Amino acid sequence: MDEIEYKLKSQDPALISHIPEFQALISKCRNDDSIVSTTACQALIILVEARLYASKSAIATFLSVCSPKNYDSVTVAVSELLMLGSKAYDEPNEYTLQAPNQHPFITILNHEKHSWRTVLIQMKRIMHHNNKELIKWRMKLLQPVFLYILCNPSADLDDSFKRQAWQLVIESNDASDLQVEILLWLCTNQTHSCIDTNCRVLELAEISLLKKDIKCCTALVPLITSLTVNCLEHGHQPTPNFSMIFDIMEQCCDDSIGDIMIILTAEIILICPATYLLKVFDICRVIMDKMPCNVALLHALAAALLKWLAYPSLLCRELLPAAKELINKILQRKETTGRRVSTSNELLLTFGHSNSHIRIYTELVRSLHSLEEDDFESWLENFSLAPVDLRYMCKLVLCGIFLLSDECHIVRKSCGILVQLVREINAFASHMLSLLLHKLTKSRDSAMCKCLLLALPEFVAFKENQRIVIYTLNSLVNSDTSLRYFAVQLYAIALEKEPRCQRFASDALIDLAKETGHDWHSDVACARAIKHVCGSRPELCTDFVPLLSQILNRCHDQNGGTASALALDSISLLCESAVIGVCSTWKLLAPKMRKEKRTIILESLCRLFADVPSFPFKSDDDYESLFVDVVPLLWSYVVSGDMRVAESALRALKSYSFARIPLNALPLDFRMNVTLPRVYYEKAASKDVNPEDMLQYVPGACWIQMLKNVNRSILPVAGDLLISYIEEELGTYKSQIYNWSQGEPCNFKYLPERSVIRAVGEHLRRSDPTDPNEQRVILECMRIFAHKYTKLLPNVKWDFLSKTMQISETAKEYGLFIVSRHSYISLSAKLLVENCMSKYRSAIFKPASDAGLLLVNEKHLAFYANLHEICRALPPNDLKHFLEISLDYVVDKMSLNDEKAAASFDRIMSSYATVLNSDATHLGNRTLLYTILKNVFQNVDLTSTRFHKYFTAVMELSADEVERMTSPSLWWWEGTPEKLRNAIAVRVELASKRFTETPLTWLNEPIDVVASNSTGMRRYLLEGVQRVLAELRYTTDKYCVDWIVEFMSRIDMLMLESPDEKDQIAFYCDTLFISVICLSGMDCLLPRKELLSASQDCRIRLFPQALFVLVNKQIWKSITRLIMNWLNHMRTSSVPDVYRPAFQSALILLRHEKDYMLQWTSYLSVKTCIPT
Repeated sequence: MDEIEYKLKSQDPALISHIPEFQALISKCRNDDSIVSTTACQALIILVEARLYASKSAIATFLSVCSPKNYDSVTVAVSELLMLGSKAYDEPNEYTLQAPNQHPFITILNHEKHSWRTVLIQMKRIMHHNNKELIKWRMKLLQPVFLYILCNPSADLDDSFKRQAWQLVIESNDASDLQVEILLWLCTNQTHSCIDTNCRVLELAEISLLKKDIKCCTALVPLITSLTVNCLEHGHQPTPNFSMIFDIMEQCCDDSIGDIMIILTAEIILICPATYLLKVFDICRVIMDKMPCNVALLHALAAALLKWLAYPSLLCRELLPAAKELINKILQRKETTGRRVSTSNELLLTFGHSNSHIRIYTELVRSLHSLEEDDFESWLENFSLAPVDLRYMCKLVLCGIFLLSDECHIVRKSCGILVQLVREINAFASHMLSLLLHKLTKSRDSAMCKCLLLALPEFVAFKENQRIVIYTLNSLVNSDTSLRYFAVQLYAIALEKEPRCQRFASDALIDLAKETGHDWHSDVACARAIKHVCGSRPELCTDFVPLLSQILNRCHDQNGGTASALALDSISLLCESAVIGVCSTWKLLAPKMRKEKRTIILESLCRLFADVPSFPFKSDDDYESLFVDVVPLLWSYVVSGDMRVAESALRALKSYSFARIPLNALPLDFRMNVTLPRVYYEKAASKDVNPEDMLQYVPGACWIQMLKNVNRSILPVAGDLLISYIEEELGTYKSQIYNWSQGEPCNFKYLPERSVIRAVGEHLRRSDPTDPNEQRVILECMRIFAHKYTKLLPNVKWDFLSKTMQISETAKEYGLFIVSRHSYISLSAKLLVENCMSKYRSAIFKPASDAGLLLVNEKHLAFYANLHEICRALPPNDLKHFLEISLDYVVDKMSLNDEKAAASFDRIMSSYATVLNSDATHLGNRTLLYTILKNVFQNVDLTSTRFHKYFTAVMELSADEVERMTSPSLWWWEGTPEKLRNAIAVRVELASKRFTETPLTWLNEPIDVVASNSTGMRRYLLEGVQRVLAELRYTTDKYCVDWIVEFMSRIDMLMLESPDEKDQIAFYCDTLFISVICLSGMDCLLPRKELLSASQDCRIRLFPQALFVLVNKQIWKSITRLIMNWLNHMRTSSVPDVYRPAFQSALILLRHEKDYMLQWTSYLSVKTCIPT
């Protein structure tokens, strides 16, 4: 006995377990006989009471012997020990939902699923015990068990068990926090869990209503309403919810929830079966009568009601009068906003944090109340950038704005967003059509009606809407004249969307063309509609060809010119798509068109001729015969007195190869005094024909004659024609033409006689620049040569340009264009460029006075147009001074707000980008440009929009070069706030433009530096992060996901290494929040997007819903569990207290994810913070 007593008093479980009598007692606890096991368990409890055996060890022992035969005895014994511990100690043991501190009742329930009745009895015993100490600690003692029973997402536990456990909680006076915690974690993603959650909430609401607890009832009403949406989605009947909502709102509710209730009720109306709708309408009346509501949200309710009115049936005939009454009541509200009711009901806000419906609508309500009348358009513009899933979630609010507004620009913008939503989510089409037609019936503004009608054809692509759209268009066709014309245009747009509208569109067009008393307006309307269809669906336009012919034959006066021109445009489109043949068509048109004098028709005919080479032909002979017919006609238009027609003809001629044009096709004015080779005169004499008729090409001299004789107003267009011919000619030359081993040729006579280059070049070389009569053509020739062709012009000694450049400043600019372009293949051009560059290195050069003289007056800035070629021709030493001085000059002028200097800076940076992008650029010159860009980085404020083009050049640097230039770690000892700001600006730009495969890594170093050293730069960096992540929102690449995961790890590392650096940790959290919010698109809901970077409260408020939106995207599914575990960790980390609710709310919102099922006990084992 002494040995037994010694071992018992030791309270060492190992020693005690070796006592034979103790082992016998334990074995009796396992006995199948309930009396024996109960007695043995009680004996063990006596040992604990006598302090001979530890309570924890005893509980562990009981749990180890628990079996299907003795769980009653074990559960009772464990309950006794739990109560004993609560009475004996100041605070009971901290139990959780999972090992190692798992609550014993949870262990028993996990092992024995039929034990729930016994466990429930013991829970009731503890809850109803009258011991003061036990009353004090009972909720803390049983909290894990209640959470396990009621928040269990599986369907394993008995419904009666859950219901009775919940009754214990809601009937207790000291369980308010536990009630809220349970409600926060209840799930609705599966049918069984949704029904369970709904029952729990209704049971609490019933008790709260009996207690007249206004605070709790007010908070529960939106939650019940949101749950009703979930129940309807799962096919569960919502009658109890409606009854409870109605009772609470009539008896025990304040007026602070009108906005959120009206929009949630509208959501219900969209999906509720007709049999329940009268009850919903009763709730709507109560809301409208008792609570102030934003008028836009009331119109959102009207939008939901209109869906039922638009498609009435026998099932809902009793509903229609009630729905109309509600709509009329809403439309009578004229004020733009209702009174916003602020609330101090923390319970309402807390429930909202756990419900995505309530959360997103709360944010929308906040934005609507913050917006002024003038802000709506910019808000809608920003909202249109949101992802489609977010826009669809908010569709009712947008519909409300659409129905409410009388401002045309607001209606146009909101309608555009909604129609785009229809394209992306077809199921929304029928609803939106009903709203569009309603808005049309109420609108009296012609501009607004036009906007709405133009949206109508979008809906014809959906079969269920076709009949309504066609009926509406037919009504317009049968109305007054102006609407009839517009209706025909709408039919054309509808036919583009849906081929099945062809019959109706054809009927409308034919009726319009045949109507009695028609005028030219109807012909124009008809022709415009046909042209639209020919451009979009030419295969459907065969029936329209007779109409086009009728228009051309009927419209013979001046007023008919527009319709005829449109008809010709339609014919061109049909020829292009091979619906009709161009050869046969021209045979029919030619007699009439050759006599045509109306300008607008001839312009259209020239456009048709311009497209002819791209049309399909059955054979080359067909094209040749048309070529022979068309080209002389176009040349005849060139010398006509109508300059608009002449210009159109010259543009059309660019489509035809100059090599195939015979000499006799040109007008006589363009081939005067042209000497032909002698052989042609001999052949012509023998055949008794005109020598010019035998020449199948145009001698180059004719093109100079053209420039001299063409009307001065269209000279640039004639020059453009020769530019296209030179481009064609250059395509025929091979690279050997640029190689001259014996030096550059003195002239262009080595080129063929038909060469346009030879003609232009020789004219430049031989003409007298001092002759005023020659200068106009010389300038045009220089412009032609200054054009940047795909290939370089053939080599020549360019010295003759020195004289022609003296004509004017424009001539100087053209000359510098030419020599700089050819400097790397032509020695003479290179020498001319070097001569200009040497002036900047001269000992007598004075930057202050001479820079402007050379760069502006001498047009040296023109060198930047061909900097790529110059960098291939000249070494860095020759270029350095010019590049640095010219850029400094431009930047200095920009500081004085010189617009021309700003344009020059843009050209300079574009040329830098071209040079840096080229593999042919010498390494030395590349390094020179990098050095210059680095100097700009160090000395210029790059945050100014005037220097935005700088980033275009930086984008062409290598990643290593950008890293060296912008990395704060490489110049921290000499860094300034301005330099850091520039580094942020550059890196933000690179990240937004996806400079590398992982663009977001460019933000890492600025974030680290700003977090640790530059608190004054934080707002600017957050704005940059916001911009980058907003632009990367739609990317399907995984680097955004990877960067967010990496950033979460960086926050962990910072808290581990520097837990006291609360300010840095807060900045990292702000950066993460902005990133998640922008990637999700939640920032698009804000009244002003700058609020996100400016307001910590805004970021904390939006983060949970933003993460919820992100995790619903497929690309984020692979890391859902990682995110949830991290959020759970952050709830207990050293993060500043203000951020913890955001992490908790985000985790709660993610409770419907599949991964939650695997980890839920670990999440609920952490204490949920309930605001007080």
